[in-house]
Amino acid sequence: MRLQLLRRRPALRELILVSGGLLAYFLTRGRIQDRHAAAQRNADRIVRLERRLGLFWEPVLNAWAARSPFWRRFWNLVYFWAHAPLIAVGGVWLYRRYPHVYCLTRNAFLGSAIIGLISYRLFPVAPPRLAEGHSFVDTMQEYSKVSYQAQSLSPFVNPYAAVPSLHFGWSFLLSVALVMAQPRRWWIWIGAVAQPVLMFLAIVATANHWVVDAVAGLAACLAGLAAALWRRSTGRSRSRR
Repeated sequence: MRLQLLRRRPALRELILVSGGLLAYFLTRGRIQDRHAAAQRNADRIVRLERRLGLFWEPVLNAWAARSPFWRRFWNLVYFWAHAPLIAVGGVWLYRRYPHVYCLTRNAFLGSAIIGLISYRLFPVAPPRLAEGHSFVDTMQEYSKVSYQAQSLSPFVNPYAAVPSLHFGWSFLLSVALVMAQPRRWWIWIGAVAQPVLMFLAIVATANHWVVDAVAGLAACLAGLAAALWRRSTGRSRSRR
């Protein structure tokens, strides 16, 4: 009876699939967080790399945001509301209006999440707000009532899950999905460009990620998207036989 119900209600089936996947992802991520020393060493490596490449922008951006009440609030809002809430709204819209784009995007999210979990296990990194030897301001903790690091969410939280930044990478994937769904709407293109740019500034200004984290998040999500495209192409090939 339950299987028949799921077959008759694809939206319910999809909700269970996505919810179960997210629960498994966050529970798994939350279990691999007890590597403080390794996370600090890897953070130092990232800082040295960024300095060599001229990408050590975190102190300037964080100090700029922390000095201004307006910018603190603005970047905190972007960091929180342009992540999970916006992805949820975008996912529902894509599922109802553009199911083929939705399926591709869902699989890309899943692929990038798997890559992220592997990286969090093998390469834990302390974010700027927790990096020893620096004086970054955790704007979400000090100036916001909402946070993805809330104590009540501790079973799902890994403070050293910085590389890759799926906060940025998933913002990029959502933008790609929106363009695929509405490629001829100019305002979609503007939003698709603005969203990842704003999220990049937000994750750095709030001291939640290093610049390199965003690059790694982009790479992980491009790999997830490539895997999703390959899966779709192989599925089509089989259906023609």
